[in-house]
Amino acid sequence: MMRENRGLLIVFEGIDGAGKTTQARRVTTWLNEKGLPAVSFSEPTHHSVYGRRLREVILNGRAGISPWEELELFLKDREEDVQKNILPALRQNSIVVMDRYYYSNMAYQGALGIDVNHIRVLNEKIAPRPDMVIILDLDVRTGLDRINTLRREKENQFERADYLEKVSQIFSEISGDYIYHIPASRPLEEVNAEIDRLIMDLVRTCFPQYSG
Repeated sequence: MMRENRGLLIVFEGIDGAGKTTQARRVTTWLNEKGLPAVSFSEPTHHSVYGRRLREVILNGRAGISPWEELELFLKDREEDVQKNILPALRQNSIVVMDRYYYSNMAYQGALGIDVNHIRVLNEKIAPRPDMVIILDLDVRTGLDRINTLRREKENQFERADYLEKVSQIFSEISGDYIYHIPASRPLEEVNAEIDRLIMDLVRTCFPQYSG
C-alpha cells in the first residue's frame, strides 16, 4: 500500500515483563491526546478460535502441541487479525499500535527450534511489515521478577528462565532500519521519553502535514 493510502503500524516487542502492554496502551492514549487517530491491538487475540486456543496453551502448557502446530495457530490467528482489524485501521489512516506481532513468533517459536527467517517469511506473506518495531530489552531474571512480584502471577510455559534466555537472545539479534532496541531496565520516564521521540519523528516524517 502506498503511504498516502495507509496509516502507520507500530509494534512493541520483548520478553514478558518488559513492559510491552503498558507502553502500547500508553502510546495509544498519548497519540489520541495529540489529535492523532490511534488504535491498539494485542496478539494472540481474544476474538478468534485460534487466539483463544493459544491463550489456553500459554496458561496451561504445551502438552500435546508441537512447535509447528503452535506456529500454525499463531499464523491463523494473525491472518484473521490482519484482515479484520489491522488492515481496515491502516486503510482508515489510523496509527495501529501492536502489543506483540510476528517478531514474537520469531523469538518464541524460534527458541523451540524453528528457523527464525522461515518464521519471518511465513508471516510476511500474510501480514504487513511494520513501520516501526520497538523491542524492549530486559534481562530474563528481571522480567520474571516483575511478573511474579508486580503482577502476582505464576510463570507460564512461555516464561521459564532457560527458555526465555533463548528467546531473549533471538530478540537481541533482530535488526533493521525500522527496528529500535530500548533498554527497559532504565527509569520509566527515560524509556517513555525515548519511545515518544522515536514515534513523533516517524509521524512527522510520514505525515508532514501534522504540526503537533
